[in-house]
Amino acid sequence: AIRVAGVPEIPEDAEHRGVIEDLARGDEDARVRRAAIGRVADAGVLAGLARSEADADLRREITERLVGIANAPADTDAEAVRALAGLDDIRHFSTIAKSSPHDAVRATALGRLTEPRALGSVARHAADPQTASDAVSRITDTQELTSVALRTDHREAGIAAIERFAADSGLDTAAVREALEAVQARARNKAVSKRARAMLQEMQDAESARRAALDQWQQRVASVVARVEAIAANPGLPNAGRELADAEAEWGETASIGTAELDPDTAGRYGALLESARSGIAAHERVEAERRAEAEHAAALRAVRLSLCERLEHAAAEHALMELETARAEWEGLPEPSGEAPNQELYARFLVACRAAAERHENHQDRARIDARLEELSLEAERLSGEETAADESWRALQREWDTLQPKSGTLDVAAAERYRAAEAQLHLRTEERRAAEERALRLQVLRVDQLIERATTRAAAEDLTLREADRLARDVRAAIDAPALPAREQQALAERLKEAHAAIAPKVHDLRELDEWKRFANAAVQEELIARTEALRTKYGFDTPDGVKTEDLDKVARELHEIQERWKQAAEAPRAQAQALWHRYRQAADPVQVKVREFFAERVEERKANLEKKMALIERAEALSQSSDWIRTAGELKKLQGEWQAVGPVPRQDTRTTWKRFRDACDAFFTRRNTDLAERKEAWAANQARKEALCARAEELALSTDWDKTASEIRRLQADWKTVGPVRRTKSEMLWQRFRGACDTFFDRYKRRDEIELESRQADREALVSELESLVAVDRSDAFEGHSPEIMGDIAPPAPTAFDNAALLERVRSLRSRWNQ
Repeated sequence: AIRVAGVPEIPEDAEHRGVIEDLARGDEDARVRRAAIGRVADAGVLAGLARSEADADLRREITERLVGIANAPADTDAEAVRALAGLDDIRHFSTIAKSSPHDAVRATALGRLTEPRALGSVARHAADPQTASDAVSRITDTQELTSVALRTDHREAGIAAIERFAADSGLDTAAVREALEAVQARARNKAVSKRARAMLQEMQDAESARRAALDQWQQRVASVVARVEAIAANPGLPNAGRELADAEAEWGETASIGTAELDPDTAGRYGALLESARSGIAAHERVEAERRAEAEHAAALRAVRLSLCERLEHAAAEHALMELETARAEWEGLPEPSGEAPNQELYARFLVACRAAAERHENHQDRARIDARLEELSLEAERLSGEETAADESWRALQREWDTLQPKSGTLDVAAAERYRAAEAQLHLRTEERRAAEERALRLQVLRVDQLIERATTRAAAEDLTLREADRLARDVRAAIDAPALPAREQQALAERLKEAHAAIAPKVHDLRELDEWKRFANAAVQEELIARTEALRTKYGFDTPDGVKTEDLDKVARELHEIQERWKQAAEAPRAQAQALWHRYRQAADPVQVKVREFFAERVEERKANLEKKMALIERAEALSQSSDWIRTAGELKKLQGEWQAVGPVPRQDTRTTWKRFRDACDAFFTRRNTDLAERKEAWAANQARKEALCARAEELALSTDWDKTASEIRRLQADWKTVGPVRRTKSEMLWQRFRGACDTFFDRYKRRDEIELESRQADREALVSELESLVAVDRSDAFEGHSPEIMGDIAPPAPTAFDNAALLERVRSLRSRWNQ
């Protein structure tokens, strides 16, 4: 009894829900389990309890609740589906299939039903028309189908039931008709009654159609017999055989679709007439075949003679003689037609064709000889066109012969004609090209001479004219003066102009040659100085010492050597007698330095390639981290990569900018994303902080409340709301939590002591009343209470008389007594 009384006091929260379920599932007393089950609302839990409950009455109550959940309206069917898991009684499934508002639940419950009467009950009483129709589709019992059709309120279900009943092949027509008449007369739904009436009408129409088809079949049988009889009476009619075959096909088709047995007399009569018609047609066809054979033989002989005439008339010239001999032999070998006179007109045509064929043969031979010669001429023309120095006389002779024979040609080969025309065009083109080339060569020569004269005259007056250029111009002008290949009409004028140009450039050549000698003499001193600097460079940096040059000095050596090389290029031209010796001395001094410098730069290149590989690896790691959202760890990783980047040495100059840009872009991409995310999170933190501060303020307002149940419910709601609020800034999170938790703990500590606090509050009120009353006793008021009964005054001793107003004092004491009682 104590457990039963305690069940309603268990809080309805997630923390205590398991306690209720444990009591409902495992308590030894059915009354306790019933009380706990009454507080369980989850359909899945109730389903489990229904399966495990041993008490029959309590199990029946649980299943009734599950049926109620399955049939209760709800936004989703989740609870109803879970409720089905605890049911196994056909009656419950039938009830759910009839009444549940959820489609899936109704379908599942209906799927658990297999007994025809239960399916029929659903079909008759289901609230949903589709469920009723689905139930009908699963009923196989004809009596139940008839019952559904008679008693259901759903139009579709009733119609489906009567149609399924009528479609049952195991029933005879009379039974189906009787059932349809009953449904038509007594069906609850008018549409079902109307459908039964329509089905009865269809059966009547089908019977009338069957009788009409039988009459039509008998008429077709009589018609076929009459057709065969007409053919047997006159087998010589046109197309008699085909008519007989059509009649036989129609007889076979009629017999195959007959709705009644064929009359034996009719079948025998048909067989006799068919045999008679066949024999008559065969005899007629033999006579006609003999007549046609004779006519065809005569026509064939005439056709052969006509064909011989046509062959000779159309015979090609090259085969005319052969066709003529063959046709004469075939004509003489043909027999004369029996009973007919020879055709003289056809014979005269044959003789004319023979003479014409002989003439065509002779003309063909003449044209063949001409064509053969033209073929030879085309080949000769092609040969001449392929020679660079073909004789004009040979070509003209060939062209005259071609022009004479070509009109007489009969069937000149197209390839030969094309070959001749191509050769003719090639020779003409070559002649024109040769003439044009000669003209262009002369024009080009004149243009070159003009350009040479202009260039020599212009450059002779130029200040920047070099000895090499002046010497080349003088040689070119002298060669042009000596060249004979100039147009005759312009040769004299060009020669005079060339001489004037030569006279202008020759003094410049002489002056520049003297100036070049002086420059070479001056460059010799510069080269001596550069050789000395190179030798001093070797000594300065210890190239000739056993230890050799220091690696850190090679960069300076390279710069100084580069400066010496640049100055040597400017003073490279020395006197010819000394140039080779100076160059040899310079190479002896510079080569060892150059070797060391090259080795140094080769090592630097390898080192910078290695640095490039290291930086590319850092870039790949940075790019892989640029899209990470693990802000703290990734930021540390990238800062570490930046430190490693600074520690790696330089890379090849052409890669410096691109590698740095890729690395910086990857880092910038991450930190830009992090700053954006941080800004968004700060906004979210601020909003969350405002919500949590509001919750803290409300909890602090309620911390000292004495409206215990209402305040406890509200603080639990505040705690649930706190869990839904997102994070705040880390520096504020703990402070806000301690503030909120402190307010909640303050209330719940007081809530646990609520009875004690209430007693303390009442005790304090009583102490205040006693103190106030004692303050009145301290004054002498004996006369104020004179004449009053002890019932009114209670245990209060009468005070000494005072001058106070006795009535006011009495009212005040009564007020204190009333407050004490409260």
